[in-house]
Amino acid sequence: MSGAASLALALSLALPAQARDTAADRNIANSGKMSDRDFYRAMACAARPGGACTLPYRRWAASKCSDLTVGIAFRSKHFPAKRAHAIEEAARAAIDQINKTGAALHLSYAGARPADINLYLTDTPVGGTVRGTPSMRLNGRRLGPGTVAKVTFYWQTNTGRITDADIAFSRDIQMRDIRSVVLEEIVQSLGFSTDLEDPYYTQSSIFSENGNSVTRLIGQDAMTLRSHYPPR
Repeated sequence: MSGAASLALALSLALPAQARDTAADRNIANSGKMSDRDFYRAMACAARPGGACTLPYRRWAASKCSDLTVGIAFRSKHFPAKRAHAIEEAARAAIDQINKTGAALHLSYAGARPADINLYLTDTPVGGTVRGTPSMRLNGRRLGPGTVAKVTFYWQTNTGRITDADIAFSRDIQMRDIRSVVLEEIVQSLGFSTDLEDPYYTQSSIFSENGNSVTRLIGQDAMTLRSHYPPR
């Protein structure tokens, strides 16, 4: 084995194993209001009410939470300018909503600078496959049937610590949905990879699978962020 190969192997062994989790790959079905504990565990570790966790808890490091950045990393020339501007404004609004929950989090907008949570405005149709971005991690990934955006966050398997996140948006996202969808994807990049199928929450929770109308973090949504990132 060459010296370079030996060094590469040593470095790969020294680095912690990393996994990726795509939000909304798992849905929790329920009917009616959940207790705060069941709601939080459903979102944070994909536990059905009264059941066991099916995912580990994933969080950004405490040292990172005080300065977590969000920015547009890429915009396809085919992505409509009006929608791009609306996404930027929605990202700023989402940051404001998250910062107001009382959780131990402080997000800021990074603009076009490298960020922790990167937004990719792609030339992908609804439900299509992402192509042509500078991210090899995103290219080739499907948004899924009827899906206009998808977040993937990356985490260390030994610690559950999130290291970075990518959010891909379809060129076909509708203006009326942008504010809610952007808020949902950024919230999910904080360690939540479950959507909720429950008619009770359609108009009240950002985690609802069946609606794109929620634009504020209140009630059990805000409680979930505080539970995941307890105030110091």
